[in-house]
Amino acid sequence: MQTRSLETPIEKVVARFEKYLNGPMGKSVLVNLDEGESFILQTSEHTLRVTKRRGRAVVTPLQVSLA
Repeated sequence: MQTRSLETPIEKVVARFEKYLNGPMGKSVLVNLDEGESFILQTSEHTLRVTKRRGRAVVTPLQVSLA
């Protein structure tokens, strides 16, 4: 049986940012965040909340109302 990736475009973006922020290049970001602290990251297409949980970055997509 063949398995198919069910990742949506936003899931791919979240996975990429989590990989980056939890890797060597994102270490300086995590060092400067306290446990439970978060910030908003906005790209041209997405708005994401980055939260430090258990010493790791957790990225959550946010929906922004245009109204």
